[in-house]
This record gives sequence, C-alpha cells and structure tokens, in this order.
Amino acid sequence: MGNIKRLIRAEMWYLLFLLPGLCLFIFAVFVPLVMGARYSFTSWDGLSRTVHYTGWDNYVRAFSDSDLWIVLVNTFKYAIIVTVLVNAISLLLALLLDTYLKFRNAFRTIFFLPGVISIVLSGFIWKYNYAIGFPSLFGMFGLDISSPLGDPNYALFGLILIAVWQGIGAPMIIYIAGLQGVSSELVESAKIDGANARQSFFRIILPLIAPSITINMLLVLTGSLKVFDLVYVTTQGGPAFSTEVISTFIYKSSFANFQAGYGTALSMIFFLILVLVTIVQISIFRRREVEM
Repeated sequence: MGNIKRLIRAEMWYLLFLLPGLCLFIFAVFVPLVMGARYSFTSWDGLSRTVHYTGWDNYVRAFSDSDLWIVLVNTFKYAIIVTVLVNAISLLLALLLDTYLKFRNAFRTIFFLPGVISIVLSGFIWKYNYAIGFPSLFGMFGLDISSPLGDPNYALFGLILIAVWQGIGAPMIIYIAGLQGVSSELVESAKIDGANARQSFFRIILPLIAPSITINMLLVLTGSLKVFDLVYVTTQGGPAFSTEVISTFIYKSSFANFQAGYGTALSMIFFLILVLVTIVQISIFRRREVEM
C-alpha cells in the first residue's frame, strides 16, 4: 500500500503539467459545446438576454429544411472531390520529388508555398484571376471566357480548383516522409524478382505508406467539410445557392438572420456528422492498413 501511495505522489507532478492544457480544453471546447447544446433547444436570437426553450423544434425544422439538404450535398460534393484530388496529386508529386530529380528541393518549396498563404488572401487572388486575369490572358488568343464563380454550374468547381492548388503542399510533405521510410532494399529485391514499377508501387510502397494515406485522407476530408473562409470571401454561397456549404449556412442563420438558436442546432448536427465521418473513415482505413 505504501508503494502505491509513493507512486501516486510521484506521478502527481506529471498531472500538474497537464492542468494548463486541460483547463484550456475545458474552457475553449467543452464549455462552448455544452452551451451550444443548451441554446440549440431555444429560440434565442443571439442578442437578447432571455431565452425561450422550444424543445426539439429547431431539430425538427432542420431536418425538414430543404435548404439544409442542398447545403449538405454541396458540402460533401466539395469535400470528397477535394480530398480525392489533393491526395492523388500530392502522392504523385511526392513520388516524383522523392527521386533523384535535379532541383527537387526547389520544386518541393514551390509546391508547398501556396499552403503558406492564408486562405482569405488566396480567395481574393483567385477571385481576381477568375474575373480579370484569366479572361485577359485568354482574350489575347481570341478566347472569350468568364469567371466560373458567376456560373451556378461551375462555381463549386472553381472553389475546388483553389482548394486543390492551396492544399497539396502539406499532404505532399507527409507522403514524402512516408516514402523516405520505405526501405530501398525491399524495392531493389522486388526488381530483382522481376517486379515492374507498377507492381512495386502497389505491392510494396503503397502498403508501407498506408499510415500516411490515413492521416492525409482524414485531415483533408475533415478540413474540407469545415470550409468557411474560402467560400465566404469568394462567393458567399452564391450564385443561386450553388456554393453554400454547411459552415456558411450556419453563419448566416445565426448572425445574418438572427436565429442563433436554430444556428446552434445546425452546429450540433454538423458536429455529430463530423464525429461520425471521422469514426467511419478511421475504422475503414485502419482496416485497410491491416489488410495491406
């Protein structure tokens, strides 16, 4: 018993170092989450000091709101396409820049630089390019084009292009780190046994970098689902609701329409969606890692 008490006293010093981070988590994450859950059952406008409880009315309204389903489709369409393109392009660049390519460090820097720029600044840059830069450039060749952000059929794909351009840097670095952990002896042994480049990639390299794929897929997908600033500074959800995503929809409901109670209900629904997507994605990719 005395040994256990001494062990507890010795470990208490480690717990003291956890207290600042734990307090920050409680006040920055847990308390707002609980308050948001409370306000989601009210008709609060975001300004008044009194709240009126309405029970599950906000959640019933959310699931019967046709606009919410359109927003969710836009959000998942954007997130899935961005996740696939970013990971595919990042992996291809990593494979290329992990070789003995001349000036590969310079190319790594060039492809990583867009990720350093803030999303707001990128949005303004590309909004100018779409509206003035590209039309002027192609006009020199006799081609008449207009900004895709003004066309409901192409506005979302215009945002996807911006997100892919800015988002390939960090995943590329993670893939390069994963590739550098692959033993060259395994690849050389496969070549000696007659395996070609495609077989070596799918049978040796891809299974060994599976943890990097899991991390990148998770980070890019969750980040894409939570997109807000890029949409807000470029299209603000337009034209014709074609680029409205769940984050901007929550923002407008809470602050523009003064329906904070309904907005927090949407936030709680979105939180549960993110948790569910994360759990499903991790379970699928972890299982694939074992199978590989």
